[in-house]
Amino acid sequence: MLEAFLVSTGLVAIGEIGDKTQVATMALAARYPSLAAVVAGTTLGMLLADVPVLFFGDAIAKRVPLVVVRRMASAFFAILGVIALMQ
Repeated sequence: MLEAFLVSTGLVAIGEIGDKTQVATMALAARYPSLAAVVAGTTLGMLLADVPVLFFGDAIAKRVPLVVVRRMASAFFAILGVIALMQ
């Protein structure tokens, strides 16, 4: 359990660097004097966005073999990469 926590924390932290949510959080922290309220609000917002996806991912993992999920994710990201390069 600790390993899953550490890996997910590290990967999300790396993935969020420079993300628009990080920029928005910085702007909110600059605008409002209560840092605790900004931290609480942005954390709650992230949870509202992520929790449904976590439950969906868990349900998919119980029904679809992991190798299929990995291949579909790879294909999806490859398609997004090609689209980004074409623009």
